[in-house]
Amino acid sequence: MKKIKKTKTFFIAEIGANHNGNINLAKETILLAKKSGCDAVKFQSWNENLWNQKVFEKNKKLLDDATKWKLDFKKLKILRNFSKKNKIIFGTTVFDKKQLLEALNIDCDFIKIASMDINNIQLLNDVSKIKKPVIVSTGTATEDEIIDASKIFKKNNKKNVTFLHCITIYPPNDTKIINLNNIIRIKKITGFDAGYSDHTIWPETCIAASIIGAKVIEKHFTKNKKLKGWDHLISADPNEMKNIISTSKKSCELLGSDKRKVSKTEKKFSKIMRRSFYLNRNVNRGNKIKLSDLILQRPESSIRANQLSVLLRKKYKNDLKKGSLLTKKNISYK
Repeated sequence: MKKIKKTKTFFIAEIGANHNGNINLAKETILLAKKSGCDAVKFQSWNENLWNQKVFEKNKKLLDDATKWKLDFKKLKILRNFSKKNKIIFGTTVFDKKQLLEALNIDCDFIKIASMDINNIQLLNDVSKIKKPVIVSTGTATEDEIIDASKIFKKNNKKNVTFLHCITIYPPNDTKIINLNNIIRIKKITGFDAGYSDHTIWPETCIAASIIGAKVIEKHFTKNKKLKGWDHLISADPNEMKNIISTSKKSCELLGSDKRKVSKTEKKFSKIMRRSFYLNRNVNRGNKIKLSDLILQRPESSIRANQLSVLLRKKYKNDLKKGSLLTKKNISYK
């Protein structure tokens, strides 16, 4: 995914389970993500085996939902090809080695590791050996756990890895726990690119993340927030996503460079805005230039406002009337 390196912020539409098990809805959501300006779409490869059976005994609805809303790799292959046809990058979250191999088999553009697996040493070791880019979420992880995960990638000389700061609450309602500066911290402690996986309902969160340098932003995405399902309510709809992306890109452009440079247009405007010395009274040739003779007025000419000390040592070369611009031609340098 060379595009990650080229863009200020790489936006992933996390479709996740927002297809509700319907492949046609999944395709429609992919097209909406593309239209909204997203660089990539991401699905999830979970199935009911992710939970222990005892969990389902206590929560039958969870089993029904997990069964109804999962996508097998046959369907994911269809969606991967659909994404390729529509020129949008495609990835999926894998939860074990078998799913990783299946994801590679359908030629996913990138592999995602969920926050829950930040300490899954075996899975991290497996993905550290693939050529595809890997993205790792860090929700609930301590700093030591994030560093340990990064060491696995370094040990296997894996370079194309991005760690995402993440708050694993759906949604978090307290701005004080978001701590977007963790993006900067994660980059420092891992040595890898860092980004942000968002579960908030505030568009400002992703915009702020892009401004402080998030290389990748993953945002839950849905066709319609009113659809039934796990993540629709915390997801951005097409209009929200379009606004987030366009505002983020413009904000990053506004940051520009820390190198001070005055543009040609601004230089021209400077002549209009700045002031030069004009005469406050009639003056005679040979008289010494006095401060009381002068008034600073627009526009600026050849003698600038910061050259006053030089002027006060000179004499008038000509008789001049009140309101005249004082120029170098009217000054005696003898």
